[in-house]
Amino acid sequence: MREPAVEARAAAPLSPPAALTVAAGTVLAGAAVLVGPSQSAVAGGILLGFVLPGLALGESLFRGRGLTAVERTALVPALSLAVLVAAGLIIYVAGYPLNRVAWVSATVAVTLAALVAAAVPGGRPAAGDTEPAERPRLRRHLVPLALVLATLGFAGVYSYRSSVRAYDVRVTALSVSPPGTPDATGRRTVDLTATGLVAADGPYSVVISAAGTATTRQTVTVPADGVWTDRLSLSSDRTTISLYRTGETTAYRTLLIAAAGLQ
Repeated sequence: MREPAVEARAAAPLSPPAALTVAAGTVLAGAAVLVGPSQSAVAGGILLGFVLPGLALGESLFRGRGLTAVERTALVPALSLAVLVAAGLIIYVAGYPLNRVAWVSATVAVTLAALVAAAVPGGRPAAGDTEPAERPRLRRHLVPLALVLATLGFAGVYSYRSSVRAYDVRVTALSVSPPGTPDATGRRTVDLTATGLVAADGPYSVVISAAGTATTRQTVTVPADGVWTDRLSLSSDRTTISLYRTGETTAYRTLLIAAAGLQ
């Protein structure tokens, strides 16, 4: 004879005193991470990263849903990690540094806001009430599914835009044609080309040094297409060609030409 299935018992929602305890613990955990010693900072970071935001969001998003203790246990770290991912993306896009203050502020703010939302009347049924039978079961999955899709969509759009910006970054390069055979006076002619010049970094300077002594300095105005070329007459000594951006004393690009050819 088949035994009747045993239904999982729904976990009780947080009572107002418990919610206040979670709120106070959130504030204390944030303070521990920011100003506490290393041991308390680690403990507070674990609570803010894996427990408190998910616990508060679970109370706000799934109040009155009759979730079991196992479901709530699985949702708490999942929602907490989702807060870290979404908050990190938003903070980075907003232009703020991803440091300890930013992470603590985000997790504490989300946790407290979720606790306040969970305390708003109207969403949680009275004691002994159950979820209406006519409510579609699919609704239990809409909120987490929407959160996952929103996070993935936001991350995808941001990743695409970041790749486009990285692809469009202009790279400045300095190149020279192979030096030919020295003429009767011992000098060689080369064609020097600088590509990817940025107007905001100009005007540039080209410094030519032979035998360790600077012999020529030339100012380079950035053309409209960012490409500059010039024919240079060099000595047969080992020569260094350096490209400097305006206001800088360290060479941005450098070429070395040995007496026998290009290195």
